[in-house]
Amino acid sequence: MSGFDRPEAAPRLLGAVTVVLTAAAGALDAVTFFAFNEVFASTMTGNLVLLGLDVGRGNWLGTAEALCAIGGYVVGLAAGTVVAGLVMRRLPWRNAVGVALTVELALLVLVGAGWYGLSDPDTQTMRAILMVAGGAAAMGVQAAALRYVGPTGTPTNFLTGTVTNWVSAMVELHKPRWDGNSALRIVVIAVAAGAGAVIQLNAPALTYALPVLLVLIAILLMARVTRLNHGGLVEGGPEFAHAPEPDDDEELRAVVGRVHGPDGHGTQAVLTLVGPDGNQVGREETDHEGRYRLHAPSPGVFTLLCLPVDGPPRVATVALESGTTVYDVKSTHALDA
Repeated sequence: MSGFDRPEAAPRLLGAVTVVLTAAAGALDAVTFFAFNEVFASTMTGNLVLLGLDVGRGNWLGTAEALCAIGGYVVGLAAGTVVAGLVMRRLPWRNAVGVALTVELALLVLVGAGWYGLSDPDTQTMRAILMVAGGAAAMGVQAAALRYVGPTGTPTNFLTGTVTNWVSAMVELHKPRWDGNSALRIVVIAVAAGAGAVIQLNAPALTYALPVLLVLIAILLMARVTRLNHGGLVEGGPEFAHAPEPDDDEELRAVVGRVHGPDGHGTQAVLTLVGPDGNQVGREETDHEGRYRLHAPSPGVFTLLCLPVDGPPRVATVALESGTTVYDVKSTHALDA
């Protein structure tokens, strides 16, 4: 499932952000691939395989290369998550994404300064380690930021799941669909890596400029997304496209309530209502105070799935006949029934 199953006010522009960042990941992987014995800055699956191969062959010195990338990515992922979380205490998630991407750009600039500054032959090992660990940290920050794009997050530097969901969605018997954003990201990461390889062969000194430029473009696009959605740095929360208006019968049958976070206050979440037959019949994002409203097309016993932004998923069973059923989702248990 793509992060754009419930697009907001500027879905194409927000989609462009993810495509540009995916290109940045591919371009940076090309840099680190040539800089440090074919290690990737963003593709941790490949680095884990390389680590296992080196351990299996007894190449203990070789494990340092993959460990630099994996360690840098973990540190960047943790830092990006903390930064985004702190911003989201006061500002909408769009601003959190923009701030995290700005941190990523600053990190890439610092790594680039060290990369170009360490030109002495005696510092080449340190130079390579700086590029791989620093580049991986930047990709970790980017991954943390893109967790907030769309209800399910939108990966830009680990695309195995994207390929799986894209292909499965196209051939699904129940309701096949085409996900253009996933297709673009799959293609663009390969194209950007190829472009990085071409630049490396013809103008090695300029290879690093490509991912930095792409991240800068993504930040500018994200700033535009923020302005289009309530246009300020203070106002506005996640605002997804409005669901179709329910008919009169559905209007009389609804479940409403509030999602409570660990502190007892309302928290943002994505809720899905699943019918007795196992099919999704409604999906809604809460407002900034945790309130939600979902309509059912017919009477029955429904499953309510809740994915809060600051807690574990929760599941509840609700019986809907007619009228409005009130159900508040608490944070005390992972399973509410």
